[in-house]
Amino acid sequence: MATEQNGTPYRRRPTPVLFLIPGTRVGRYRVERRLGIGAMSEVYLASDESLGRRAAIKVLGSNQINNPTITERFLREARALARMSHPNLIPIFEAGETGEPARPYYAMELLEGGDTQKLLEERGPLPSAVVALIGAQASTGLGEAAGAGIIHRDVKPANLGISRHGVLKVTDFGLAKSTAADKSLTARGMVVGTADYIAPEQARGEELDERADVYALGCTLFHLTTGHPPYRAKPGGAVKEYLEVMRMHLSAPVPDVRDELPDTDAELALAIKAMMTKDRDKRPTFAEVARQLTRIADRLGGELPRVTRQLFLVTAESIPQASADPPPRPRKHAWPRVLTFGLVIAAAIGLALVLGR
Repeated sequence: MATEQNGTPYRRRPTPVLFLIPGTRVGRYRVERRLGIGAMSEVYLASDESLGRRAAIKVLGSNQINNPTITERFLREARALARMSHPNLIPIFEAGETGEPARPYYAMELLEGGDTQKLLEERGPLPSAVVALIGAQASTGLGEAAGAGIIHRDVKPANLGISRHGVLKVTDFGLAKSTAADKSLTARGMVVGTADYIAPEQARGEELDERADVYALGCTLFHLTTGHPPYRAKPGGAVKEYLEVMRMHLSAPVPDVRDELPDTDAELALAIKAMMTKDRDKRPTFAEVARQLTRIADRLGGELPRVTRQLFLVTAESIPQASADPPPRPRKHAWPRVLTFGLVIAAAIGLALVLGR
């Protein structure tokens, strides 16, 4: 039975009813099918028939429609993406409202190459050349966002997407925060983010700047290199609780990937360790990280691979297909016939004995 990280069985959740049925028009897009459901939103595959391209439409989830805080976070993500244009940031094509009652949505680039979490699950720990390239492109995109006053606050492998051209795209700015304004949604002392990649100052609920994202990216590169997040046991080891992981981010020594994988490129290992420095004043900036990791990636060579099981596009084998052949008949079990035959034989033998007497 599949279990969660704490060992308890997964609870099967009912699948929400489709909000956008296939064929629905949303702006200039026609919906094809739903791709996924998250805590805050639903994502659909759609086609822009006028331009002949596909896109992913993200719409606020039905369970959040009456939650003004989540609604504002969703709109903030759309505004944050719309303000930025960079090869390593996912572009937004259109935004608006759809449905009844109206829900906000935005259309964005469809990532057909997977994400680094899926890449890790498919291929295991990644070689230094690939990790350096991922880090170089991610730090460039996050640095661009930071320059626009946007702090991501939830950098992790699942939020580093890969385009079909092999370009890394930072995704999911749902927890992004503007450094210039937007003080209402996250009060001082409130902790947001994912525990495995959270900066010490973020765990303490302090005001954040780009250095929190530098720390999270360092933890992400550690994960991609070793196959597990820092301060977590190796696969198959004991699972640490949420609060214990948070405590280790606050006070435990910074781990070195070479303690587990001595063959890791030495310069890359040092760069990851520097990014995970507890004191944010001693961490490198994104500009410094991008320069160093780009140099390492160029020295090591390699390219960013795409996953076989793509992030959004479902393979044809997994989609139920209509067939002209009649459905197969249900398989009948043989034991009722055998039992009946046996009873008939027994009755015949009994009758013969009676007649013989």
